[in-house]
Amino acid sequence: MTTMKQQIFLLTLLLLSAANGFVTPSATSSTRQHVIMQPIISSSSLKLGSFDEYSQTDPDQDLAYEDTLVGTTDGVAMEGKFVTVAYKGQLMSNKKVFDEGQISFRLGDNKVIKGWDRGLIGMKVGGKRVLKIPPQLAYGDRGAGDVIPGGAHLQFDCELKGIASNAMEEKMAEASSMNPSKVFFYVFVAGSIIYDVLKYQMHVI
Repeated sequence: MTTMKQQIFLLTLLLLSAANGFVTPSATSSTRQHVIMQPIISSSSLKLGSFDEYSQTDPDQDLAYEDTLVGTTDGVAMEGKFVTVAYKGQLMSNKKVFDEGQISFRLGDNKVIKGWDRGLIGMKVGGKRVLKIPPQLAYGDRGAGDVIPGGAHLQFDCELKGIASNAMEEKMAEASSMNPSKVFFYVFVAGSIIYDVLKYQMHVI
């Protein structure tokens, strides 16, 4: 006989599996870059370029950033931390916004462009940072579809919304970043399964 605890467990397992299958837009096969990750400890250990003197014509231009608001919490983004970031991305060449939203991912896992994996290090929760990212740390000469041309320098306005402290918080963060239509689909499927389980239980009692 199926107990209420077992029903809750089945629902939780389904929702966790659904969230685990979520892939952020920057992690698609067409844009993911497989690179050898180097240890990242703090933002002070990075040799970053000058924000004000950033050059779109310099082939050796490095990542640059500027903090517009320093977070006040103890949580600090480091490699291996599961973070949630609100962002707006634009082309530096013409200031055209190509994407904005919120995503959750683990820093250093190659789920986003390298400029993000490096540029978000050292942020505190609640902080805001502007990233200027050269193409070699973004989408390279290939670009990304019709939205980002090859060789594009990108600027991202980022806000660190949170850092998960355990597996459950990670799953909740992933779910909150999902497309609403996907959330509706998974909730509908979970509800249907629970309904069938309860219906079966009523017949066997």
